[in-house]
Amino acid sequence: MAIIQSGVSGTALMTVDPTYAASRVTLRPVEQLGTYAASLFTGAYTVAAANTPMFSMRFVAGSAGQAQIAMIQRIAINIVPTVAFTAAQQVSYGAYVARSWTAVDSGGTAATLTGNNNKLRTSMSTTQLAATGDMRISTTGTLTAGTRTLDSQAFAVASAWVPTALVAQSIQQVILYETFAGDQPLVLANQEGFVINNLILMGAAGVLSIGVTVEWTESATTSTNTY
Repeated sequence: MAIIQSGVSGTALMTVDPTYAASRVTLRPVEQLGTYAASLFTGAYTVAAANTPMFSMRFVAGSAGQAQIAMIQRIAINIVPTVAFTAAQQVSYGAYVARSWTAVDSGGTAATLTGNNNKLRTSMSTTQLAATGDMRISTTGTLTAGTRTLDSQAFAVASAWVPTALVAQSIQQVILYETFAGDQPLVLANQEGFVINNLILMGAAGVLSIGVTVEWTESATTSTNTY
C-alpha cells in the first residue's frame, strides 16, 4: 500500500479518512502580506455620460519584499436613486480590467489607506495602495481617466431600473464579483487595476448615488502557487 509522509513531521503520515479514503485538509487564506476591505460612496450626481469612470483602483508593485500582486476577492455595488427621474430609465455599471496603467485617474475623492486603515487584521502590512497605488470614487461628476487600457468587455455588470416616482425600499447591495476557495481571483500585477464605468447616458433629470465595496489580498510573490 502506498503511503504519503506528512509535510509537517518526518515521522508522521498524512491523515486519510478511513471510510472515504479522502485527504483531510484545512482551508486557509492565500500567502499574503495583508487582506483589506474598503467601501466608498459617491456624492449625489446627475447626467453622467456613457462609458465614464465612477470608481478606480490602480495597483503599483512595491520593491522586493513588498506587495507584488493584488488579488481581488469581492466587489459589491449599491445603486441608490435620491431624486426621481423625469423619464424612467435603466442605469448600468460595468467593471473593467485596466492594464498598462501609467497615469492615475483624477478627480473625485481618494481613499485614505495609510496606517491601519482598512486592514482586516492590525498586524498586517499597510496596503501597497497607500504608497504607490490609488483608489478613488467620483463625487458629483465622473472621474477623469488617466493613461490606461481597458478590456473591450466588462468582467461584471450591475443594472437597475429607476422609475419616475421613488418608492420606499431598503438599500440593496449587488455583488459584482466574488471568488471562493479554489476559484481563480482577478490578479492585478504592476500597473494594473480595474475601473467601474457608468455605461448608459443618464438622459433624464434625476439624481443617483452609488457605493462600491472592494475586498482584496496582497502578496509579496508573483508565484502562481500564491492562490
